[in-house]
Amino acid sequence: MQIIPTKKFNDDVEFYIRKKKFLKIHADIKTVTDELEKGNFVGDRLEGLDLPENTAAYKVLVANSSANVGKSHGFRLIYYLAIADEIYLLAIYSKKDDIRVVSDKRIEQLIEILLRPEEE
Repeated sequence: MQIIPTKKFNDDVEFYIRKKKFLKIHADIKTVTDELEKGNFVGDRLEGLDLPENTAAYKVLVANSSANVGKSHGFRLIYYLAIADEIYLLAIYSKKDDIRVVSDKRIEQLIEILLRPEEE
């Protein structure tokens, strides 16, 4: 299974690292990516999105070990299962950061960007 972080996902991670409250975010994310690499599609499948056939987007709760809180007060990680062996990490946000919450429309836009052919 190939795990591919998107630019937005990397930007989100850097945002939280800069806040200096979430220094263990990489380890927290690794708990999810380890499961994904094993083929375990963790989290809740996001229904009602306009996605290509045979693809899916998921939201998984991730504990924030930097703040010593459980999953329900930690991060939300959104990923997209494009084909059987490619998973794109789309976004991550803290439940406490209402301004960074990713809407269904934004998830669809992020996936649409992924599916666009590369500019030559």
